[in-house]
Amino acid sequence: MKTMDIKKIRSQLGLKKSWDKRIDGWWLEDHEMDVEKMARTMIKIGARLVTMTALPASNDDCKMIYHWDIKGHLLNFITATREGKLPSIANICPAANWIEREIHDYFAVNFTGRELPPLVLRPDDISGIFRWDFQWKGEQGGKK
Repeated sequence: MKTMDIKKIRSQLGLKKSWDKRIDGWWLEDHEMDVEKMARTMIKIGARLVTMTALPASNDDCKMIYHWDIKGHLLNFITATREGKLPSIANICPAANWIEREIHDYFAVNFTGRELPPLVLRPDDISGIFRWDFQWKGEQGGKK
């Protein structure tokens, strides 16, 4: 992918930060990113959503990484939830539907603009089970 192309994507999204080229693709981090605009832009240029990753960042928030493939090039957009919420992109990119559902179940991220069906976890599990486990391990010095 030409550098000009990724600069154009960044410009279309109104992002000021620069892309970071790594061995595993291009990375751009902006915690104020409009994820709906990002999804519409990526779909419009023919990109395919590979997956989304959630990483606990604080008591209420997670870093979110959207991994997109465009003609064999991996573009990774890093943003963050705000008070545990982030707009859903499932209505823009149906592939995000199940991923958002699992991130909600495991990390308690609330994706606004969509209804989430009941949890798919075990009956006794609560939303955010990975997140609470992560916090508990941290308080215990990494040991259960």
